[in-house]
Amino acid sequence: MSKVIGVSTTSFKGSDGSVVSGTTIFVSDPIDPKRGQGESSERIFLSAAKLAALGFTPAVGQEITIFYNRYGKVATIKLDDDIIIE
Repeated sequence: MSKVIGVSTTSFKGSDGSVVSGTTIFVSDPIDPKRGQGESSERIFLSAAKLAALGFTPAVGQEITIFYNRYGKVATIKLDDDIIIE
């Protein structure tokens, strides 16, 4: 489980020159006490199409699970908590 700590809209030109739009989601995870202390963070990108397929809008404070495809790219995310953020 990862905690969403930031959400930002993003658009950029892809390798073929087309504009790619989506959302960058910043998440944090606790560091295993056997390896260290504190939290680690990472950012993931979801295209507009992947966002539309989620069924929820990522928001700060939500707990999510990130699913990767076999190439190490984010396939989707799943909402883990029942918190409703307006």
